Amino acid sequence: MIKINLLPSKRKPAKKVTDLQKQLIIGGVVFVVVMGAMGFYWKYQTDVIADIERKKTAAEARLREQENMLKEVKNVEAERAKFQEKINVVQQLKKNQAGPVRLLDEISRALPVGVNITSLTESSNNISIEGEAFGNNDVVRFIDNLKASLLLTGVNLLETNQAKAEGIDIYKYKLQFVYKGL
Repeated sequence: MIKINLLPSKRKPAKKVTDLQKQLIIGGVVFVVVMGAMGFYWKYQTDVIADIERKKTAAEARLREQENMLKEVKNVEAERAKFQEKINVVQQLKKNQAGPVRLLDEISRALPVGVNITSLTESSNNISIEGEAFGNNDVVRFIDNLKASLLLTGVNLLETNQAKAEGIDIYKYKLQFVYKGL
């Protein structure tokens, strides 16, 4: 048979928590909570720092790329400037090439029969001509023809002299004019 004891047993009385123990428990809980919060804050800050460092390295890489592109652009601009300078030189040469040809063509058209040119000098579009003619009228006709030209201005006879060459009377002349060079 089973026996049941209904008498109160000897229980140990419950331990009383003292104020010091309460303070230690509260302090421990607060310490754990503060340490946990500091851990989370530390983790958050390291993540922020890592993100900033990633952005910094990406920005530095972009900056290097842009610096390389800037160097390439400067090189292209320098090459373009050199090329444009060469084009300008060629255009100037073409422009200057036509001037003397037109000048000589204009003088040859104005030159009458019996008039020769012995010297032609040019200095900044000022032309000086020396030559010989069989008659004074030929020199006058030559000057009139030069004055009629649209490309020439300020035609002036500087001097004319009668001389003998190989037993023939000739007239030596000097004249000046300005080439407008359309």
